[in-house]
Amino acid sequence: MTDTEPEPKELPSWEDATRGSMVRGSLWLMQVVGAGNIFTKSQLRDAFPEVAQIDRRIRDLRNYGWVIDTSREDAGLGSHEQRFVKPGSPVWDPAARRKRTREPVSASLRRSALQRAHYACEMCGRAVPHLDLTHRVPFAAGGSNDLENLAVICTACNAARQAAPGISELADRASSLPLLERTRLLTWMTMGRRPRSALEDIWAQYQQLSSIDQLEMARHLARLLDEDAQAEDGTS
Repeated sequence: MTDTEPEPKELPSWEDATRGSMVRGSLWLMQVVGAGNIFTKSQLRDAFPEVAQIDRRIRDLRNYGWVIDTSREDAGLGSHEQRFVKPGSPVWDPAARRKRTREPVSASLRRSALQRAHYACEMCGRAVPHLDLTHRVPFAAGGSNDLENLAVICTACNAARQAAPGISELADRASSLPLLERTRLLTWMTMGRRPRSALEDIWAQYQQLSSIDQLEMARHLARLLDEDAQAEDGTS
């Protein structure tokens, strides 16, 4: 650590009963669960047996920019599981708690965006476990939480988006593309999104099936391919 870097502040203990239940819940997520990890309702209630509505206090954290997914937002979670995706404002700080972050995206709006995207990244088309929302037009530029302004994005595409080069470099790279790909890129730019093919949609929806249904789907396609091969042999 250099002389110019501030010392990291130690978080208060989540077990400090003098603090409010929402604050203690946020600290428990930070100190016990950890960002990106899954916790269950029973684990939450075991940690706070004296708090009757601890589930609601955890949900209240979303008003401060905390991202906590349930099975409605993350199809890979069980009905009693939640994923602590990332923290928001440090609500254990009274000053931060007095001012909420910008109006958060509601759970129902997040779910609508994920369903529209078939639970796949709208940039690369991959169906991955961790998906986030980003604003097509940033808040700083007058964007809103309207569904049309929300894009579903995976971690890799989000990182690439943050590290995007300047227009000169990007224009040079686009110029080097073959004609067909340049035409396709311009179509995406005009539409304001990258449309996915039927194949990509089916793959994204297949990822949401149970393991038993995935196996049945694979067998179904295998039978079709076998029938196609037999038909081709019969006509040759």
